[in-house]
Amino acid sequence: MAESDVFSALNVGSGLNTTELIKNLVDAERKPKEDKINKNIETAEVSISAIAELKNTISESNSVIKGLDGTEVFTGTSSSAAVSLKVTDPAKVSQMLNTVSVSKLAKSQTLVFDGFSSATANVGSGSLVFQRGTWSNGVFTPDSTYNSKMINVGDTSYTVTDIKDLINAGNIGATASVVKKSATDFALVIRANSGAENSFQITANEGSNAGLKQLEHKSQVSNTTGVSSASGATLTASSAHGFKVGDTVKYIAAGTALDGLTSLNSYSIASVPSSNTFTLQNTNGSTVTYGGSNGHASDAFVRTNTETVAGQDATFTLDGVNISRSTNTINDVIDGASLTLSTTTTTDAIISVTTSKDKVLSAIEDLIVEVNKINSQLQELTARGLNGEKKGALAGDTTMRTISERLKKLTTKPMEGYGENTIYLANLGVSTTQDGTLVLNTRTFDEAFDRNPEELTALFTDRLHSTSSLVVPKLSGSQVKSYEPGLYYFDIGTRGKLVGTSVSTDITTSNYTPSSGNQDLQLTIDGKTSGTIKITGGPYSTTTNMASALETAINADNTLAAAGIGVEVEFSSNKYTITSKKYGSNSTVAFNSIDAGLQNYLGISSGSSTAGTGDTVGASLTNTALEQTSEGFKTTSGKALGLSLKVSSPGANAYISIGNSFLSGLSDYLGQILTPKGALTVKTDGLNNELTDYNQELVDLDEEIEKSRQRYKEQYGEMEATVNSFKRTGEYLTNYMEAQNSDY
Repeated sequence: MAESDVFSALNVGSGLNTTELIKNLVDAERKPKEDKINKNIETAEVSISAIAELKNTISESNSVIKGLDGTEVFTGTSSSAAVSLKVTDPAKVSQMLNTVSVSKLAKSQTLVFDGFSSATANVGSGSLVFQRGTWSNGVFTPDSTYNSKMINVGDTSYTVTDIKDLINAGNIGATASVVKKSATDFALVIRANSGAENSFQITANEGSNAGLKQLEHKSQVSNTTGVSSASGATLTASSAHGFKVGDTVKYIAAGTALDGLTSLNSYSIASVPSSNTFTLQNTNGSTVTYGGSNGHASDAFVRTNTETVAGQDATFTLDGVNISRSTNTINDVIDGASLTLSTTTTTDAIISVTTSKDKVLSAIEDLIVEVNKINSQLQELTARGLNGEKKGALAGDTTMRTISERLKKLTTKPMEGYGENTIYLANLGVSTTQDGTLVLNTRTFDEAFDRNPEELTALFTDRLHSTSSLVVPKLSGSQVKSYEPGLYYFDIGTRGKLVGTSVSTDITTSNYTPSSGNQDLQLTIDGKTSGTIKITGGPYSTTTNMASALETAINADNTLAAAGIGVEVEFSSNKYTITSKKYGSNSTVAFNSIDAGLQNYLGISSGSSTAGTGDTVGASLTNTALEQTSEGFKTTSGKALGLSLKVSSPGANAYISIGNSFLSGLSDYLGQILTPKGALTVKTDGLNNELTDYNQELVDLDEEIEKSRQRYKEQYGEMEATVNSFKRTGEYLTNYMEAQNSDY
């Protein structure tokens, strides 16, 4: 039976409309609670919508702000596409006008060794010695500052690809690749750093698996004084040459050229009777008769077909001054600017550095517009509704208040790391009103720009600068920068070393060949004692090759390598010096033992050891903790956290400037509050959770009201039953009394 029917039946008792009464009671109980919940829902939904609009405004404004990043206060320009000029350090650059003429571009020596059937074709085992220097007309001049590097090719891994990997891992100053020229012709390509002095002479020492000689790039010395005069006379090299039929070679006469040959001319290998003999023909394939007279014991032949590009320096003039550099990007001829050479020129290119006042002013105006747009929306959303103003959707919200206050602080915060003086927005013509609105004073801006345009870079360009070219800083870290801008002093210590005594045996006249009983030594580096170190390979005929072999052998020691310990070895003033790669007081090199035969060449047993300086860490940085890396140092905590320093020379102290531009700091903060863990997203998530709770409260209210309804029905049902009972009793008594009265 329906509720209305039930109570209609009951209504005959009390006469009350209990159905309507219960409905009114239930509605009266529901309404205030339901209204309160719905109001909370409406408030949360309005807040979510308002935050979404704010996020959209901030996102759009931040995109514009990021687009202003790097606005150039100083601009480098060029009248020719052959030359470009870019400002790299506004702290050093000044306005200038120069002429540039380019006669040569820097090139990288490129060596191509082809003819391999696949990328995994076996080449040969042994060792390859790379000596850096300059080739000129087939004559190689070593770079005295470069210790030759040795690549050991094992007896089990000596494919073209294996050798490529060994070269790339060897820190040689060149990169190697395997190029597929055709389905059956693969080439090992070795490309040096650009510049004439970065070219290489490659010497191969073959091991138990022959073949490495074909990777040589060196002058093969031949005694041509006794060569018979005949077509295709045999020439004998002083050692195995690695030539193949068809190779082109340049003849370098040490004295009067051998009859039939012309010094510095190219010829072709006609035949290879043995590993150290060969015959010649003209490069066009025709026969050539040579020999019979002249020639020299030190005549040489260098294979030229493997060198597809010769190393070359860039040569140019700057305002008529002749300059050469090893690269086409030159950073050391114009203070604070980088010059890039693209092609040679036929007429002078005009380069200049000028200030960009109009561009900077326009960027500042755009920046102010976007900051004020965000600030205006925040004020509207958080308006308290006082004095007749409209109340904002997020009035009194602490998150919005925090964002607003942070933006105000950013506009008044000093910009550090741009020199000794602190820079404020107000110094540059941008002032902040009480409500956070930015205002541009063009007069102050003009004065600031004319007085010191460099300061304007603090608005748009982060700065990371070292006063020493030997210390290269780099910053890394999360989107929210963990370091503090400012000026930091980097004080580096020294490295431990062992300086030997003058060697007793001249390696150039008495070559060193390792053999049992004269190849072993043992050292203690940085407190770690090595295993038995063995010098292998050879014969060694120069001190640079010997230094390279010693360095390679020490760094290959398993005990030292496992501890991350390494050394550098150099020869100077007739002495070998072994220097630890580590800085600080724990950096040491000490002699333990050495074979007598090896001692004659190295002279280290009675050498002097000097420990490094700079405490146990090896260096210090203002208010920052450091640790050493393979290239220098990195920060582990403190004000400059996120900074790493590549050190190319011991004792290279420097001041490091870290400057965060106003734009960078602002953009980072705006980006931060938009992230999934940012303030606005967290606030929105909280409001969505509240909405879920409010909707659940409505469900709970329905259940609560239904229980009240049932309770009222039970209560009024019992009341009606009681009233009916009383009513029936009254009727009974009435009837009884009427019956009694009728008897009389």
